[in-house]
Amino acid sequence: MVVFELSTSVDRWPDPVQKFIIMSDGRRLDPVQKLIIMSDDSVITKQIQDTHTPDGREIDCDSLLLIIEEILYRTVPLGIQAAMQENSIPAGFKEGLLEALSYVVNRISSEMTYKCLTSGDAHQMVISLLQLLSSYPWEAKLVLLLVAFVLMYSEFWILIKFQASSKLASKIAILKQVPEVEKLKKQLDGLNNLIMLMLDLAKCIVGFKMLPAPIVDLPELSGALDTIPTAIYWTARGIVFCAVYTTQLTAANYEDPMKLGTLEKELSALADKIRSSNENLQKQLTDCYQIIEEKKEKDDYESLVRLTESAHIDNLEVLRALISGNNDEPPLIAGSTNRTTNLDLLRRKYVLFLISGLFDASPPTDLYVLAQIYNEAKTYSGIRNDFELVWIPMVDSLQIQTEATKRQLQFCQEYVPWYSVRQPSFISKPVKRLIKEKFHYRNRQILVVMDPLGRVVNLNALHMMWIWGTVGFPFEKTKELLLWQEETWRLELLVNGIDVSLLYWIRSERYIILYGGFDLQAISDFTVTARRIIHQLDIPLEMVYVGTSTKSPQELGPLINNIRNQRLSNCWEEEMMWFFWTRVESMLLSKIQVEAKDEQDPVMQELEKLLMYDRMGTWALFSKGSEVMLTGRVPALIHLLQKFDEWKGNVGHSDFLIELKEQYNRLPAADDHPCCQLEFDHTTGKTPVSMICPECHRSMEELAVFTCCHDH
Repeated sequence: MVVFELSTSVDRWPDPVQKFIIMSDGRRLDPVQKLIIMSDDSVITKQIQDTHTPDGREIDCDSLLLIIEEILYRTVPLGIQAAMQENSIPAGFKEGLLEALSYVVNRISSEMTYKCLTSGDAHQMVISLLQLLSSYPWEAKLVLLLVAFVLMYSEFWILIKFQASSKLASKIAILKQVPEVEKLKKQLDGLNNLIMLMLDLAKCIVGFKMLPAPIVDLPELSGALDTIPTAIYWTARGIVFCAVYTTQLTAANYEDPMKLGTLEKELSALADKIRSSNENLQKQLTDCYQIIEEKKEKDDYESLVRLTESAHIDNLEVLRALISGNNDEPPLIAGSTNRTTNLDLLRRKYVLFLISGLFDASPPTDLYVLAQIYNEAKTYSGIRNDFELVWIPMVDSLQIQTEATKRQLQFCQEYVPWYSVRQPSFISKPVKRLIKEKFHYRNRQILVVMDPLGRVVNLNALHMMWIWGTVGFPFEKTKELLLWQEETWRLELLVNGIDVSLLYWIRSERYIILYGGFDLQAISDFTVTARRIIHQLDIPLEMVYVGTSTKSPQELGPLINNIRNQRLSNCWEEEMMWFFWTRVESMLLSKIQVEAKDEQDPVMQELEKLLMYDRMGTWALFSKGSEVMLTGRVPALIHLLQKFDEWKGNVGHSDFLIELKEQYNRLPAADDHPCCQLEFDHTTGKTPVSMICPECHRSMEELAVFTCCHDH
């Protein structure tokens, strides 16, 4: 910054100034503006620190600021009021406080009035006032200066506002030579803006005083606290200036362009200085609030973790920590009746938390199936009174403010038959963190189970719900392991709860073929060939197309229509296909999660084979009644069935499916044999350390795959 001085004579402030400085950017500054903009704050700080000898007295600065703002609200123009808030005297305010402070406030007012009339040095005036307030803490000095000024300023405004309507005010205004308000609009707008800046800075500085001690002691905050005395000095300069400016706005002076022009320049420079201090301190104060909030959230989160890992007398304490609704507002809403309710109805019950985002006007299939299981349990099951299901909507706090999202939330709450958290805001940030970090929520719905003592006993019981339904109650890991110990590889395990007709065929010991894939030609060749051979053998056969996990319902639509139109076999509905593949995947994941995985476990081997074959292409599963005899790839099976005449002689000595299995196992590996692949989503929890290929029985290679589904 380059400075060019044009003259050398300077009169005492606040008289008109005849000396100007040209800045490198072309601005012309008078000496007062130069003093403000180019002042050395380190020198000023030393001087004002010397005036500070506090004796431990404290005053209610926050309440005084509210009263100051109330007075200004009643006096300043409507344009300034828009940025303010009307306040009332705070409850519990000690009226004796004003009586105790009246002496020092009157003393300040007298000092400012005297020095305004005697045209003294602004810096010395501020130092003198700070010496008068030497026994008070920093924030109290500033607030008391504001109180004294507001008393003077309000008297000025009473004359300004009421001189036209009050004879008394009119006569006093004449004696004091106060112009009409319309003639002072420009000057008063600038003055009021400066006053608002000073009030904002005072609030900010008082805000630092209100911070808890641990925050104030932070090293990164020390710089901000060191600048507070300087900020108070410049605000005091602004207060003294406003007092001087008010006395200068008389009929004799307001038409003097040089005198008012000088004051307006200083007003602008002071406003810039105070605005800069306020912005810096506000940023520091905001950082402090952020630190406080983060510390609180961290403490709350750690308390939540301890709470959910401990046993209690009942689960109410944990429930209230997880769902923190207002005392006056019941936090739950029942979807079936749309009535609100409190958490007490969940006391000493197993609580299943369904955690997910919002769904669209067409609810997803998994929600439809879960609702069927829930309704059946609540209608017929003996556990209807032992558990409740509660939906926790994971919605961004900003997103929920839109009307569209509110309508979507209401639709979701009305659709589900169980309880829902009424407002997403009832789920605090620490709870959301717990859900993401400890419950492993990754934007896919999970079903977290809490026992009657408030302990989280299963981080995702959806696998158990899909496999066993309410038979899996109470959905604890020990129950899951017990159920697997009782299971064997049989057709009922795959289709239970999906197709009643299939269960009847199983009991009738019929030959059953389940098949899937996406190749219509392979499906047509396989079903026609298989049905021809079974007809030759004159054995009862049922065939069902179960879809594929690799295609969406929209993609499968044309293929399903062809299967039905050509009467190739029975064909499941979309929901049944989804449930079949969800259950198969859930079985594999459940085995892994409960550490029941065994390379020699036939259930595990067959589940892996079924999922791998589905990803490789078209496949088929053969069973006789409940006994699953063979799962194979359709191209290889077509090859065998087309050569049935070559090995049908062996069928007379054994069952058809036994011979088919032996023939299939004897097939040599083809050169064009596709790779076996099985994908695991790492967000589902544990993944297997190693896997054996169901085709060649070698160890499979582990690869990482990144996939984007474009929100589908």
